[in-house]
Parts: sequence; structure tokens; C-alpha cells
Amino acid sequence: MKTVWTRIILVGGLGLALAGCSSEPTEDSAPSASTATGAATAGIPGAPAAKAVVLDATFGKGGISTVPLTASTHDRFMAVAVGADGKTYAAGFISEGGDQALAVARIDEKGALDKTFGKDGIASVNAAIGGKAVEIARSVVVQANGKIVIAGPIEANPAATGDAAKDTDIAVARFDAGGKIDTTFGKSGVAVIDLGAGRATSATTFVGDTSWGIGALSGDRVVLFGSKLADGAGRTDTDFVVFALTNAGVLDTAFGAAGKVVVDLDKSVDNPRHLLVQADGKVVATGYSSIGGVVSPVLIRMSSAGVLDNGFGRDGVANAQILPGVAESYSVSMQGDSYIIAGYGRGADATEKVDMVVERFTANGQWDKTFGTNGLFRLDIAKDDDRARNVQVLPDGRILVAGSGKKTATNIDAMLVLLSKDGVADKTFGDAGILISDLGGPADAWYGITLSADKKYAIVTGYKGTDATSGGNDDAVVARVAL
Repeated sequence: MKTVWTRIILVGGLGLALAGCSSEPTEDSAPSASTATGAATAGIPGAPAAKAVVLDATFGKGGISTVPLTASTHDRFMAVAVGADGKTYAAGFISEGGDQALAVARIDEKGALDKTFGKDGIASVNAAIGGKAVEIARSVVVQANGKIVIAGPIEANPAATGDAAKDTDIAVARFDAGGKIDTTFGKSGVAVIDLGAGRATSATTFVGDTSWGIGALSGDRVVLFGSKLADGAGRTDTDFVVFALTNAGVLDTAFGAAGKVVVDLDKSVDNPRHLLVQADGKVVATGYSSIGGVVSPVLIRMSSAGVLDNGFGRDGVANAQILPGVAESYSVSMQGDSYIIAGYGRGADATEKVDMVVERFTANGQWDKTFGTNGLFRLDIAKDDDRARNVQVLPDGRILVAGSGKKTATNIDAMLVLLSKDGVADKTFGDAGILISDLGGPADAWYGITLSADKKYAIVTGYKGTDATSGGNDDAVVARVAL
């Protein structure tokens, strides 16, 4: 197999059946102390003997707690982080009269809102007042100083009309440990990053700036993973962008070129997802791109200064054609010095439903064919859509995957899957390695996952969902898994 590359540009410098991507839901989304959601707690293969992994019955109701952030409107959790002090923060959004706002909540040991944080357990900021459904925190990180940073896309100009109303920027908000907006960061606590003007790329598509992953760097800086419309006349594709902000909430000009590293694969549509910061300070980001007509996972590795790592993949970028049609990567977690990525995909037939897929890449960015079956764990529950949204390597090297599964064509349930360190379903967990939870809606999902500070639990966040465009009463949900 030959991977197609054009160039990399630095800008400014209950069975397991094999089956076969459907369109992305509107509000899709990723760290324990000082790392991004699902970020790198390195599970060591062959470390302590495996224990039973089960929902923690002392948390919520049977391990799952519904945490409504609003009484009767749209709210969801998309990401989760745990601070060095052991406190859990779940990020997402709340709705205010049809206008969404960035939000983060602190969850106590029983699965309820910690009323000592923010206002009744919730801290929020409306960074684009008057906007609609764009504003959403897809990532959260707890810095070494205890401050909480959340980030996601917002409307560039909520008062605009026509195509201009579709332009999006990135908002990064910081709160202190008590849930009060930190006015020393950005402008009144919010940094708005405009990576470039968005524009219509077809009669029905508009492309603007977006962000997904976040991580903490030394010096109370943060690093984020997003994308923007590609530069150049007539370009309709998007490019990956990794950018860093200083403690003051402005672009860190010591990172990359003028604060940014832009990666373009084959002039294709590049879709960012998750980011982690390794113990050695290296930044690893994952997403997916369409290369030669096939959607494939991408891993990008660079130094803490934003210099692409030439010892990884090709010029710092690793890519492999996992499936003949689509293989999207949503999250990455470290397993020793290797990388576990998870997402979903299908074969070349566009009518196929998508399956959950998990792969492993080596420390130098090669697809590890010893993982799973010929390099892939692939799960299809009932010949319908099954997705991974996040992945966490456990302290013993096993792999916990969070997402959603469909046992019927009309209902989506939240789903956890436990794998061995080498990509085989762990049948001691749930039903043959699969634990499906109906959170109460027709479109439920787990989205965030991380480890507790003491590594005794995995904490998972998501939502009880209605149709993503209905404006219905979704509710945020959190679960705790005993390891």
C-alpha cells in the first residue's frame, strides 16, 4: 500500500460481526490533570493483573448519573477532565433561549453537581451572544495552577445574515478553581481565535474555523487542535491547525510559526478531533482526512515548541488506509509508547453502515498490524451504525472505548467496549466485552473519557439525546467505571 501525500505546509512558518460513513451529527465532540480529555495516561502492557471492570454502583444510579444543566432545554456533556486534586470537570454546553453557551460543571463523588462550583455546580459563558447552535465546548483541560480551560467553535458574528452568519471562530474560556471566569485570560476571560475567514464552498456547505482537542503545556499555556478553510484561491478544503495560547490567552508566538502549525494533507478536507500532551511535552493530535478518495486516520506529532517530529510517520504525520472506504479517528490514548486510536468506518460501499474501529500505531508512526485482526478491531452490533467517540488506555494496558451503538435502526444507545491490550474484546466486561446503556433518549452517546487522579476509575461523560436539530430537552450524563 502506498500512502498518497502532496505536502505538509507550515503556515507562517451481540456478536462481533464484520460490517461496514454516515453524516456527522451536528453536536459531535476530548484529560486528567494537565492533559486533554482521554489524554495520555500511559497504560503499560503486562503491568498489574487485570481486574474486573464494572460500572461503580456507588456512583449515581448503578454507576450512571443524569445531570441536567438546564430544566427543560438542550444541554450536553462532550468532554471530561480530572484535576490533580481529584475533582472532575465535565464540559459541553447549555441553552439560553435558543442560544447555546459554553459550559463546564464540577461533579462530586456521588455523581451530582458540586454546588460549591460556579452557580449551583455550573460555570458558563456565552461567548457569542445572539448566536444559535454553534457554540459548544468540545474540550476541557485542568491546568497545573488548578484553572479550568474549555474551548470550542462559536459564531464569528451572531448579528450577521446570509453566508456571513455561518462564519465561525474559536472561543477559549478560562475559569478559576471556584468556577469564576478568569478575567486575566483573553478578553474578560475568553480568547476568541480567528484562524481565517470562512466562506461558502458549495450551494449547501460553508466552512469556518473549528476546534476539538486541548492540552496543557508548561508555563500555564494551552495547546489546541482545530481546522480552518485552506488558503489559496478556489480552495474549498480544510487544513489542520495546532495552535498554542499563552497564560494571558493570546497566541504564543514561540510556538510553531506565529503561534500556529498548519498541516495540509493532499489538499483534502482535514478534520481535527483529539489532542494529548505526552509526559515528555510532545503534542500528539488525531483526526482524519480524505486522501485519494479514501477517508483515513491521521496522527500528527510535534515538540512542545510546535516543531513537527521528523522521527514520526512522514515529516511528523502518520497515516494509513485502514479500510477501503472510511476510517475516521476521534481520539488517541497512549499505551506505553504506542498510540491507540478509535473512531468508526466502513468499506468502499457508501450505503454501508459504519462500525466502531480501533487501531494501534507504533512509537514511530507505523500502523501496527499485530493489533486486533490484521491491525484492526472492528465492531458491528446489528448491521447498523456503531461509533467510537473516545478511548482511554487503562493502567493495566487494556483499552476502554466510549461511544454509541445501535441494536435497532431507530434507537441509539451509549456504549462502552473493553479490549485487551492487543485489541481483542474482553469478555469479562458487560456482554462479551460490550456494555450498552440506554440513557433515556432515542440518540444517546458517551463522548468524553478520562481516568480519576488515583487511576482507580474511568469517568465517562455524554448525553441523553433527542434528535440533534430538534432543540429538545437533552440532558448531560456522567458515569464512573471501577477498574
